[in-house]
Amino acid sequence: MATVMAGEVGFAPTLVWAVSLGRKMRIIKFILAGFSTPSKPEDQFFIRLPEAIIKADRIAVLGRGSWRRHTTEQEKTENWLNMIFEFISALLNIRSCLAGLFQSTLGYVQLAAVISTMIISSLRLKRQDYVDPIYQHSYDHKNIRWSLNIFYALALSQSIVYFLTVIMASPLVRIVQVSKRYKIVIWGLLPLARYVEECFLKCVNGNLRGAVSMDLVSFAKELVSSDSIDNQLMGFRILDHLLRSKYKWRVLKKIRASIGTIQMAVHMLSLKIGKDTDTRGHAACVLLELAPDLQVESFPGILPAVSSLLSTNKGATNSESCSNPITVMKEFKLLGVQILEKLVDDQDNCTQVKDAKGLIPKIIELTREGRLDCKLDFEIVHSSLKALLKLVSTTGEAGEELRRQVSGNFHIMEVIKKILTDRTEGQQADLLVQATGILAFLAVDDIGRKEIRSSRLIVRMLISFLEGEMNAVQDPIPRKVMESLVTEALVLLTTPFEEKIVVSTVSESSVQAMLAEATVQDMENIVHVLTNESADHRTGVGKLLQNLRAYQGAEYTELFKIIDKALPKVLETIDLAVGKFESDSSDEHPSHAQELIESAEDKGKLLESFIGLTVQICTNGDEMVFTDALRTANITVDEFVLKLKMILTVYKSPTAYFPGVRRVVIQQINWMMNKNPAYIVVFKKHEMDMILKETAETATKLENFLLFHSGVGAFEHEESISSIRSGEG
Repeated sequence: MATVMAGEVGFAPTLVWAVSLGRKMRIIKFILAGFSTPSKPEDQFFIRLPEAIIKADRIAVLGRGSWRRHTTEQEKTENWLNMIFEFISALLNIRSCLAGLFQSTLGYVQLAAVISTMIISSLRLKRQDYVDPIYQHSYDHKNIRWSLNIFYALALSQSIVYFLTVIMASPLVRIVQVSKRYKIVIWGLLPLARYVEECFLKCVNGNLRGAVSMDLVSFAKELVSSDSIDNQLMGFRILDHLLRSKYKWRVLKKIRASIGTIQMAVHMLSLKIGKDTDTRGHAACVLLELAPDLQVESFPGILPAVSSLLSTNKGATNSESCSNPITVMKEFKLLGVQILEKLVDDQDNCTQVKDAKGLIPKIIELTREGRLDCKLDFEIVHSSLKALLKLVSTTGEAGEELRRQVSGNFHIMEVIKKILTDRTEGQQADLLVQATGILAFLAVDDIGRKEIRSSRLIVRMLISFLEGEMNAVQDPIPRKVMESLVTEALVLLTTPFEEKIVVSTVSESSVQAMLAEATVQDMENIVHVLTNESADHRTGVGKLLQNLRAYQGAEYTELFKIIDKALPKVLETIDLAVGKFESDSSDEHPSHAQELIESAEDKGKLLESFIGLTVQICTNGDEMVFTDALRTANITVDEFVLKLKMILTVYKSPTAYFPGVRRVVIQQINWMMNKNPAYIVVFKKHEMDMILKETAETATKLENFLLFHSGVGAFEHEESISSIRSGEG
């Protein structure tokens, strides 16, 4: 027996009659036939006798619906009662009764024979009265004592061994143990009995190695590969239950090595015949566990198969195998979207999804169905959003096409609005994280920005989340993720497309849409984040305000004044960040080297954001705003110029986290020199021309991008660092 066949001893109504009878009949046939091979055609009757007696089809049907994960307590009770009733009905027939009577009689006769042999052999060995005393010295009886001692010893040994192996170590006990261990209960007794028979036949045929190496997984794979629908159901059912046990990873390893089993599972997902509902369900459960390691390119039929699961309707389920066909239909859809979600963890699989006809509309449609206060419906929506988020986050040309397909769907914004406005307690945060993540990625492309901008409610909700409504989310981890995603979505939505200090016409409408939805109180709360939140959040909000302040419309003057009032705090933050960096760099202890690098990266993102905001406030305001802000922040012009010089000196190699830190510094220098010739004197005093020349010479392609999203450069500038530097006069 395989190592997986181990567990606690228990009792259940089993196949004792049939299996034991079939096994004994085969042993008798094997002996009488002179050790002939039981696999001969004439012996097939004895091999299949147990299944014929117990009506295997009626036993196998007892496991129907065992693939389901969302049955109610009432359904579980009804299914259990029906199972017991059907099991009793399967056994209470003339054939089963006759088989039980015959088996019991044969068993008692066998037991009596074994016990009799043990008693007689023991008595004869003890008495040693094989020959009458008068014949003990006869030549004819000289060696009979030793011969009979050997004979009775062998008989006694054989009886004891047979008793221990057949009665004490009966495979029926092991079958019950395994059925309890893997919770396969009554329906599993039939496949386990067949597994024992297969091992027995391999041993009798001389294939001992095959018998030892065949475990339940191998047996199940053989059943899956057969042409019998019943065998396929049995095979997938065994694999499904083994994957729920503690041996899951060992089982997965064996299944992954069997391409045929995986292909058969994929094929089963496409079945739409009602009677194959259970086979399809178990195959989907098995494929769900395998999905993270599968390449769609190696299994071309897997995406159409998943699509068929997502299209499951009430008519495609077997009404006789479940008490609630609608729930079964939803469970199939949940399995389908969960399989897809695991598949798209691999970027190569996302490329294949791009070309799958009608798959993305089906996923989006799932997010529109059901009620969010229903657990099963919620899981479907949640898994669908997770799959969509992974798809829209794909990099390269495939990602662009996937984002176009998602943003071009008529219902995606409707779904996101529904989620953003839903207030279902305990479920809000999970869905909000997925929905805002999708918005953030859709805002990278033109079509996505246009769709988001046209939905004022979405913009309004994002603003409300940013300015404080996110505190309604109790869990701090989802709240921080939400803050980051909301800020990122708004930044991408309002980011200019062209290298101009003023935003382009295309993004201008996006900025206008946000400003139109923001109130004075909203803007005050957003600006307040610049001083009260974490560095990452401040960085994101700084970039957002930078984009908003670049707008030149006069209708939002009150909002712009609120942003301008934050300039002293912005300059103070810049001064503190550079000053902290200077103090850290003075400590040359080797152990602080890595800390300095990490500190420089964090400060680089903050400086890029805040200096960029300073540039927009100065450019769209007047010189007095800048001068007053320096005075309020208690920073002299010389000190500020030295801070800018320090930034250019430290950040000679910008990274994808802050690609524009040197660009915004040069823009600020250009503005100062163009506004007031007196600043030129200060720059020359501190030899800024030398550092600017070095900056232009060391410019990299990375600095041509406004930002990097998911590791990919977005919004490429029209002018290089060298071109901007040449305009500083």
